[in-house]
Amino acid sequence: MSFGDLGEAFAWIESFTNLERSPALFNPRSYQLDRMRALCAASGDPQRAVPTVHLAGTKGKGSTAVLIAEGLRHAGRRTGLYTSPHVSSYRERIRVLSGGGSRAGADEAEGPSEGLLLSQAEELRGLVEGLPGKLLEEYGPPSTFELLTLLAFRTFRASDCDIAVVETGIGGRLDATNLVLPELTLITPIELEHTEVLGDTLEAIAWEKAGIIKPGVPVICAPQKSEAETVLRSAARERGCPIAFLDEELSELDVQCTPEGTRVRLRLRDGAGQELRLAMLGAHQGENAAIAFLALRRLGVPAAAATAGFAAAVLPARMELLRRRPPVVLDGAHTPRSVARVLESFVTLFPGRGILLFAAAADKRIAEMAAILAPAFRAVVITTTGSQRESRPEEAYRQFAAVNPATVLAPDPAAALERALAMADPGLPVLITGSFYLAGEVRRAWARRGAAAGRPRAAAPDRGEAKR
Repeated sequence: MSFGDLGEAFAWIESFTNLERSPALFNPRSYQLDRMRALCAASGDPQRAVPTVHLAGTKGKGSTAVLIAEGLRHAGRRTGLYTSPHVSSYRERIRVLSGGGSRAGADEAEGPSEGLLLSQAEELRGLVEGLPGKLLEEYGPPSTFELLTLLAFRTFRASDCDIAVVETGIGGRLDATNLVLPELTLITPIELEHTEVLGDTLEAIAWEKAGIIKPGVPVICAPQKSEAETVLRSAARERGCPIAFLDEELSELDVQCTPEGTRVRLRLRDGAGQELRLAMLGAHQGENAAIAFLALRRLGVPAAAATAGFAAAVLPARMELLRRRPPVVLDGAHTPRSVARVLESFVTLFPGRGILLFAAAADKRIAEMAAILAPAFRAVVITTTGSQRESRPEEAYRQFAAVNPATVLAPDPAAALERALAMADPGLPVLITGSFYLAGEVRRAWARRGAAAGRPRAAAPDRGEAKR
């Protein structure tokens, strides 16, 4: 029986264990590569069909991946792009960017088509249903992320991609993406995250991320804390890989932000200089752009193509400006370091103490984020991440109220959005952050507001949406 549409296909994929939504389900049986290796083999190893750029890290890897993919597209290369998480629709995760660089027809320039995704999903279901019982008994059923990853690999192969840019999910060493044979490996900034899975020290987490480093494959790294840098250098040395750190490759990096975008001026130690203009907002995008530029240079992409690609690159819920006047900014930052970087850019672009709308999953470092965010705002609205991920809004309320007494609790995300906008009236800036799940809820609520007002549904999910 065929899927009726992509919603049904993604609902089937979500019927398997979703470790993104329920991290407590991680265990040695669920988090290993043998099952994914068997799934790929049953599909004819599609992950080997397309040359790959592979990225791991804690922050910035999604933005960096999109910048690299757009640079490759503008160089004329048909490029697969696999990122996570999505904000409104699973289709955000699997994209095919046609070479040629024209942004005039984004629908034509980007794919894959719904028909191709549906056919690949139907073949994938047949493959899973035909798996030997012995294999399932030994390894257990596949996870949602494994099936999404295999769907991406199969789609890139079926689309005749010249190259793919693939972002890891959690960690690296045992991540479902780690069966690719990359041409280039990138490591973005590493910090404490998913400690229940990856380890509770920076060294342990860096070791997991370093698991994507393959023998002889060049590695480009963002600046790292000393503990993480030591681990990455050791892994590269053991595997015979040339490794370059961004702060050692640059002699100059200047970043200027406006509400219209971000300008980056960089100069390499060999004297080469470049000016880049990004549609994406935020000072932190300067470092992402610099590491992406180094990667494209290593891949032989002309500077002009990189420049054009960076100007076109966008990604939902990364300093996304939902409204310009008064400003409403949406970002999925969910760690202390990432919210600090978002806050720095937000107050630079939109001075004055505005309104914060915040929610975070229960396993996040909420007290640390409260200490960073709460003092910077006139008032704070605490809500939930929605129904797809456990959150503890009462605990978050206590943490924020202890720092900023002008904190209120509004558990429903849509109602919380209206509360924050009302508190911002007539002209205070609003920042919405703490979770990609919250970002998805807000984008849907924002689309409904636009539809009710007769405006285009710019933030509405497409037909491929499935609940997260």
